[in-house]
Amino acid sequence: MPFGIGVDFGGTKVLAGVVDLDSGDVVGSAKKRTNPSDNADQMMKRIVGVIESALGKANMSAAETEGIGIGLAGQIDTKRGILLGAPNLSQSTVNLPMADLLGKRFDVPVRLRNDVQVGAIGEAKFGAGRDQPDFVCVFVGTGIGGAIVRGGELVTGAAGSAGEIGHMVIDANGRLCGCGGRGHLEAYASRTAITKAILGEIKRGRKSALVDLIGDSDSSEPGGTAIRSGVLIKALEAGDELTEDILHEAAVYLGYGLASVINLLNPTRIILGGGVVEAIERIPRIAERTARRESLATPEKAVSIVTSGLGDNAGVVGAALLGRV
Repeated sequence: MPFGIGVDFGGTKVLAGVVDLDSGDVVGSAKKRTNPSDNADQMMKRIVGVIESALGKANMSAAETEGIGIGLAGQIDTKRGILLGAPNLSQSTVNLPMADLLGKRFDVPVRLRNDVQVGAIGEAKFGAGRDQPDFVCVFVGTGIGGAIVRGGELVTGAAGSAGEIGHMVIDANGRLCGCGGRGHLEAYASRTAITKAILGEIKRGRKSALVDLIGDSDSSEPGGTAIRSGVLIKALEAGDELTEDILHEAAVYLGYGLASVINLLNPTRIILGGGVVEAIERIPRIAERTARRESLATPEKAVSIVTSGLGDNAGVVGAALLGRV
């Protein structure tokens, strides 16, 4: 029975799992919070630590696996296994040879790829992308990432970054995105964007149940972590108007982005995932309604819009498959 190690390195957490590559089952997992201020050495120690913990829970050694795969939100040189850079990580991680460093530490093959591309690999094999030769994954979390599968193959593009829907321009000269560009979808519909919008309204004096729920939070906290999904859910349950308004706005913007994807790529399926989509049920519902209203009639009729079949494990499972020899 073959096993692989998958690592999903996100804006708020790094999750590692030992995965049965025949079934997609995660037999041991571990996670730690991400610290975007980590330097390269600290980040690598964090990744090594969660891998070792996951192996311990699975009662296995790295030598008993076929390899390690890592999905990370950023620009990746997949051939050389180098992290070229990521907007939510420190500058010391630029041009970091992650595959080489982990390969020397665990003595197994290591492969590296963009996190949502890795999630698409998992969804194609064991999730909502099974038997779907043409689909697009859109994952909403700290940022917004995307991946394209065409004819059963992952579309990577000339530089390996195809599918970056989060950096699609939806509002010329609009909000500043974390990458430095303006008007990008990520600046309107990610958890970071939601957090900034809510805290901005509170500072302007708008009343909200969130004032008591979050205390003295700061929108500059990395990864949009000042307001977590659980807090947003509590505010919704309390009927908080501000939370409802901001989440509705974010979902509508996400729908605009999806409409452009439908019109441009004409996929048979769009798979929505990520922490925000998983936690807040109304986000995918409103986004789908908006996307169908704003897209062209012919491609709209041909597309199904669903949520991830693997949920939080999509990245880990896909990464483990990526690391398979």
